[in-house]
Amino acid sequence: MPSPSPDADDDRPPAARSVRRMAAGATVGAIIAFVASLALTAGGSAGGAPPEPRTPGAPVGACLDWTADDGSDVRLVDCVQPHLFQSVGALSLGDVFGPAAAFPSENAWLSMVKERCTPLAGEFLAARFDPFGRYTVGALKPSQQGWRNGDRLLQCGLQVVTRAGELYRVPGDVRSQDQSDVHEPGTCLGIDGVNVGDPVDCAEPHAVEVVGVVDLAIAFPAPDFPDENKQDDAAGPACTTLAAEYAGGPNVVAEKKLTVYWDTVRQDSWLAGTRKVDCKLGALLPDKSGFAPVTGGVRGPVVIGDQPAPVTPETATPGAPAKTQPPLLTVATTVPEVDSTTDPTGDPTVEPTVEPTGG
Repeated sequence: MPSPSPDADDDRPPAARSVRRMAAGATVGAIIAFVASLALTAGGSAGGAPPEPRTPGAPVGACLDWTADDGSDVRLVDCVQPHLFQSVGALSLGDVFGPAAAFPSENAWLSMVKERCTPLAGEFLAARFDPFGRYTVGALKPSQQGWRNGDRLLQCGLQVVTRAGELYRVPGDVRSQDQSDVHEPGTCLGIDGVNVGDPVDCAEPHAVEVVGVVDLAIAFPAPDFPDENKQDDAAGPACTTLAAEYAGGPNVVAEKKLTVYWDTVRQDSWLAGTRKVDCKLGALLPDKSGFAPVTGGVRGPVVIGDQPAPVTPETATPGAPAKTQPPLLTVATTVPEVDSTTDPTGDPTVEPTVEPTGG
């Protein structure tokens, strides 16, 4: 759900405004992938023997994994192992859809998952589910063959969805995980047209390169939500410092014509306990319509394109295991000491930019 365009009198740092629009675009992508992920079936692949109606689904908290793109080999695994899905509950739809009911449309499935599964996720996480965080509410629904044979089970769960609609394997119980949608420094997020894509090798064209992670809890230890201007005052200078350290010098970022960007935390996310944000490097197209394709990491030669990158073709199978995994976040996350009067746009490594209009 894209955020509205800033008002004309918005005095927030332009770089921060740009990255917030980028983050909003990423949220839209996650929602689209979430819709597509409902196509995943559990109960037999097409063309196989007709499946029997399933028994009540996986217990709450159980973790599931599969290797087949259609999920036909879904199985329970120990949550300490990397897995694709953690159950928050199973629902029987038999009270709504009788034996002769037609297979619901994708929009109908989406509505059911939003209305029925999202509350279960909130209960599972003790009302601390971050709707804009790392995890997305999803579901395993019956196959059409299973539906014809009486399967009415909707298995609700949490998963990490790529922008293309595939699923990442993650270890650990979600209840013990940080839901912040942050990345290991050195991760490059690909570019899809003028928008942000999934992680790629930094030698490939990308939109942004992650250079560090800021923990806003250090600047704001109280539970009260700090508005975006206050978050900018903390994250902007901190990200500028992290970018210079990562790049190898205070002038490297500006010399390579890159800009420091940072995320901010929305109020719903803050209330759910999210405090960490990415610091990133990127560049805009000359017309400011979106991100320019950048080839190469900041620690080596960098080439910035002046034309939009091609739109990524939709070749991924929604709900299938992702072919590649992003690096797991292992670094410490801190906010350096900052002067609250510092204007982050005053540093030569942070160039004010106009908000991309293509996000």
